[in-house]
Formats: sequence, C-alpha cells, structure tokens
Amino acid sequence: MSQENPFAVVSPEEMDAKLANSLFVDLYSEYPEISRPGNMIIFGARGCGKSMLIRCSRPDVLSIRNSCEIKELPYIAFCLSAEKTNLNLQELNALKDNHAPYMLNEHFMVIHLMRYIFLELSRIGVVCDSEELQKFKSIIIDRKLKIVGEKRDIEIDLESTKAFFESIYYYFDMLVDEFVTYLRGIIRVEGYDYSYNDMPILSFNRFVIPVLEELRKLSCFEKGQPFFLFFDDADNLSEIQTKILNTWLASRTQPLVSIKISTQWGLYKTFLTTNGVLIESPHDYQEVNISYLYTTRKDEYYKKAKDILEKRLKALDISVPAEKFFPSDKKQDEAIQKEIDSIKEKYATEGRGYTMSDDVRRYAIPNYIKKLGNKSKSRFTYKYAGLENIVHLSSGIIRYLLDSVAMMYDEEESQLKDKSKQILRIQPSTQDMVMRKQADKLLFSDLRKSKYLEEYLEITDHPNNLTDKLANLINAMGKTFYEILISDRSERKVFSVALTNNPDDEIRRVFEYGVQLGFFHESFIGNKEGDGRTWLYVLNRGLAPVFHLDPTGFTGYLFMTNDDLRTAIQTGKRLRKVVNVEEEIIPGQMTIEDYWEGIYESQNVK
Repeated sequence: MSQENPFAVVSPEEMDAKLANSLFVDLYSEYPEISRPGNMIIFGARGCGKSMLIRCSRPDVLSIRNSCEIKELPYIAFCLSAEKTNLNLQELNALKDNHAPYMLNEHFMVIHLMRYIFLELSRIGVVCDSEELQKFKSIIIDRKLKIVGEKRDIEIDLESTKAFFESIYYYFDMLVDEFVTYLRGIIRVEGYDYSYNDMPILSFNRFVIPVLEELRKLSCFEKGQPFFLFFDDADNLSEIQTKILNTWLASRTQPLVSIKISTQWGLYKTFLTTNGVLIESPHDYQEVNISYLYTTRKDEYYKKAKDILEKRLKALDISVPAEKFFPSDKKQDEAIQKEIDSIKEKYATEGRGYTMSDDVRRYAIPNYIKKLGNKSKSRFTYKYAGLENIVHLSSGIIRYLLDSVAMMYDEEESQLKDKSKQILRIQPSTQDMVMRKQADKLLFSDLRKSKYLEEYLEITDHPNNLTDKLANLINAMGKTFYEILISDRSERKVFSVALTNNPDDEIRRVFEYGVQLGFFHESFIGNKEGDGRTWLYVLNRGLAPVFHLDPTGFTGYLFMTNDDLRTAIQTGKRLRKVVNVEEEIIPGQMTIEDYWEGIYESQNVK
C-alpha cells in the first residue's frame, strides 16, 4: 500500500486548523509588525510562505497556538485570496467605458470580503445572546443595507450565533451570483441597458467599516480587539481593483481595521489610489519584503527549514532527525574531509584567510569540485545531497524545498519492493537526481513559461526579448561563477553581482524581471570606492547543479560594469573581461551587516 507523502504540498487555505498549527513554523518571527495593528504590504517570492503565514493568523489556528478563546486573541483576522476567488473576472473589463468601473469593482470586492468575513464567523465557534444578534441585524441588515440600496426584506436566522452568521454569508453569496449575472448580461446582449439600481451598491467606508464597528460591540469579541483584513495574492487583482485597495489603505481606519496585503515582488500593479494619489511608506502603510536570502543567515534559515521538515515527518510518526533522513554521500564526505585535512596541514605556510576555519569554508568543497572538473564529465558526479545542500538549494523558498523533498519521497517509495516498509531515509543518489531535475526545470521549463508573463505585460524588446536576455544573463553568470570556483584566486565562492555604475534601462529591466520570476534576490551593498551604495543581485542557489556550483556557506560578490552586463545579456558568454581581475571579487563579509542594511534600504526604495 502506498504511504502518505509527509512533504506533499497542500494549499494553506485547504488545511484545517489543527493541521495548519501542527505544521506551522514562524519563519518571520523577526517581523513582529506583521502581527501588530497597522496597514502593511508584504512582498515575497512565490512559495516563500506568505499564504501559510496568513492561514496561521486566522482565529481558528491562532486560538490553538495561543491556547485561548477567540475573545482573548490579540486580533481577529479575516482573509480574502485574490487567487482563490473570481475577483478579477475578465468580464469586469466590460465595465470600463459606460458602467462606473470603480464603483462596481469596489462593490464586487466588498461583497466578496463580506462573504468571507461571515463565513469565517460562522465557523470559529463564537457565541452571542439573541438580543445582541437582533440589535446587529437591526442596525446592519434592516437599516444599513436599506440605506445603500437593498429593497428586499432579508431573512436572517436567529436560532443560534452560527446560524445567524451563516445566513448573512448566504445573503452575500447571493449578491456575488447576482453581480456575475449582471456582468454576463452586459457582455451577451448588444445595447444592454440593464440598470443595477435594483441591488445595493456597497463600499468600504460606507459599509465594511460600519459592519466591523458593530461586530466589535458583540460580547464574543473583546472590547477594542482590532480586526485585520488580509488580502492574499493581491498581484492577481486588476489595476482598477489594486487602486481601490490602495484607496482603502490610505483611508486610515486603524486601530479598528488594519489592512495586510500580500503580493509577489514586482507584480503589484500600481501604488496609486483611485484619485491618482501615490500611497507612501511609512505614511500610509509599512512595507516588508520577506523573500530574504535566508541562506546568508545560515543558522536561522537552516534551523527553521529543518524544523519544518521534522514537523512533517512527525505528523506521520516518523521520529528521525532531518539530517539522518536526508544523509549526505559518504564517499564524497570522505573526499572533502581529505581536502579539509590538506588545507589545515598547509595553513601555516599557505593559508590565506584570517583563520584556518576561513580557508576550510572557502576552499574545501571548491577544491574537490575543481578536481572533479579535471576529469571528463566527472563534475556531474558531485552529489547535491545532505540536509545542508538541499536547504541551501531552496534559496530561501520553502515551497521549492517541500516540492523537492516530496519528489524525493515519491521516488524512494517507487523503489521499495516491500510497500509496507516505512521510509526512514532518502538515498543520496535520489536527492542528487531530484535536485538536478529541479534545477533544470527552473532554468529551462520555468524560464520558458515566463514568456507568457512577457506577453501579459506586453513586453516586446525584439530582436532579443526580455526572457531571452534574462536566460543569457543567468547563463553568463553561472558560467563565470564556475570558472571562479575552480580558479586559484583567494575568493572563489561567488553567487552575486554588484553593479559598478547605475544600470541603464535595458539592464535594469532584465534584473527586475529576474527578481519578479525568482531567479535573483535584490539588495544593496557598499560600492567599490566605499563612499556609497550600489545594487546587488544574488543568483537563485537552486541553479547551482546546472553550473556545478557549491550552494553552501557564505559567498563573495563580483563587481560588474554596464558594458560587462550588456555583453552578457546579448551573448550569454562568460564574463571574461572581469574573470581574471582579482580585485573585482569582494569577500562575502557583507552577509551580516551590509546585506541586511541593504535589505532594509530596498524595502523603502520605489
């Protein structure tokens, strides 16, 4: 019988509260502002854990984590996923010319939000007395809805708190269906003149805020308990809807309501409101980018990734430390240990680093890979196996890590002759095979698919389009980094490029596109002259197997000029102009202070 895969990725929205809580690891504990009142836009690459963070902020999970009742929680969170709903219907484009697009898009967003708020309230088990519910009905359903245009008498079930909230949910569910029917009428009937006057028109300030004000008065919530409205996958909203959401951000509804928006970096469509006003941080909202390169903070990310894997193993009663479940290749470990012993033996006369451990970290694995490269095709025998390797190859993206180890588990299971036998380790050869396949998929399949994004963004840079330029740049960087790795220079582990001068429009667009797609991490670093800051772009470490690179440990960075980069973008050839210049490679001492200072700056630069 096939065993359940402990690493199978399940959408956080589909997890029940107990499962979500049992698997949750707080990756972003260094950002307490996420759980504090205040508007926020949370940027992050796809798969870095934004949706899981939001799922575990909802009251059913939070009450388990805090071992308390709903009214004792620090906040009550409601979530609306733009990806999991039909908010950005193509039919909404029919509103653009003659059908009040901003007003009706806001109405559509509000009824979806109300639908999810009351669905959540019906599920979390809060209890109110009948007099409270009747008063809420009188103020919101009988009065407020009438003011905004509802002409019908709405039947609300007062039998229990659950039934009460559930019946209001069904009402807003009906409004969603009615609105979709209205849109279809506009599209299907030429000269369609159906008026929306027979149904209510809802807005954030005129309806959502009054509803939440009345909800907070109910005894099932603590007096003054704030509400958080999470909008997940906001990059899936249309430009009009994004402007509406920005207008809500700028309306300053705290401390009653805080809006938390999650979106992929570079894909949030606009920072303008419906009035054409720019929302600004920190005046209107705080900005956090959680796509941090955790591999530069090795101990933190490694520990949290290990915790995530072990929690999933424990869920299936597999009590094996992650290091033993994902063992490294013994033969390779022995060969690398010989390199370590050799470095230690020669350190007194040939040492380059400040300490012996510096030289071990910098040269042991590169020396081993260099020796493999001296034999025909032997470089392919390097095993990307062991917990440290696969965690680093995830490049800070938890989804990439889980997808990879799930594939390893399936492969290991397929090789079992006795299907009832429990899997207690993943063979190093299986780990290596999967990580190489994942790297190939990332560079060749995923990058090819990005052409569809190009078309969506209406990008046309012929004769070489943006995707081809990005592919050329990635290949040039990977080839150059490998040449540096097997060279005799002092700093040989390189995964990053720093710009010597400000990028021109072409170079800037290619790097921005690479950041959007997850091929680069973006930050700032001190410039070569030491009198300012410059852009830093770090290659996704998941590509290491393609170019035979060592993904582990701290790395240096390579300064490159616009001319160097332009050549790389157009040809994809190695960066031979700088590969033999020792001074162009700076040791990776930026990983503690400079890197995080750069991350802080990048959050506050438009």
